Amino acid sequence: MKAKFIAIEGGEGSGKSSLVKLLKEVLADTAVITREPGGSPYGEAIRDMALKNPLAKDAPPATTLSLMFASRFDHIANTVKPALTAGKPVITDRFDGSSFAYNIWAQANGGLEKLFWNLRSHLDLVPDLYIYLDVDPKEGTRRAQARNAASDANGKYDHFDDRHVEFHGRVREGYLKFFAKRKWIFFPKIPHVIIDANRSLEEVKQEFMAVVQKELTV
Repeated sequence: MKAKFIAIEGGEGSGKSSLVKLLKEVLADTAVITREPGGSPYGEAIRDMALKNPLAKDAPPATTLSLMFASRFDHIANTVKPALTAGKPVITDRFDGSSFAYNIWAQANGGLEKLFWNLRSHLDLVPDLYIYLDVDPKEGTRRAQARNAASDANGKYDHFDDRHVEFHGRVREGYLKFFAKRKWIFFPKIPHVIIDANRSLEEVKQEFMAVVQKELTV
């Protein structure tokens, strides 16, 4: 496999967690499977502050965005780059697309986009491919609520799971706007694949694994 950097993006209930679990089973130690926010010791500490702290839900969007990027800078420096340098592919559960969708579009109604691109300009690494799991907000919310009601989900979800369906509708809109960008200062267009996640998990798994395996061997 080639040392590629792949980012998996998706809203609540898109099946992302199940697909990441599948990746860990299939790829085992041949690839580094990580996540954001988090992915490094300090990044995980910032994750707890940004998502789990009771005060986090009412924090201004700029605060949340800044915490996400703080975690991201540490994650790239201490996990992603070392793995790529060692010749291992890296697949991250969420990356900057999530910051744009959740913090810029859903939380701030696009008002912090200039701050986002300013922070983004200080990252000297971009994914070779984004895989976006596109799910209808109503279906995603239904799935997330069912997941969170399960006994083994206790403590695994965060304050974004509790948002109303309109919020998750804006999240989806934010993702689509992010991937519609055609000009970045970093590269001509955002390399991405959109997978219909409204289908059965088995159907999504097949397409998802085909996309990943193709990217890691090209």
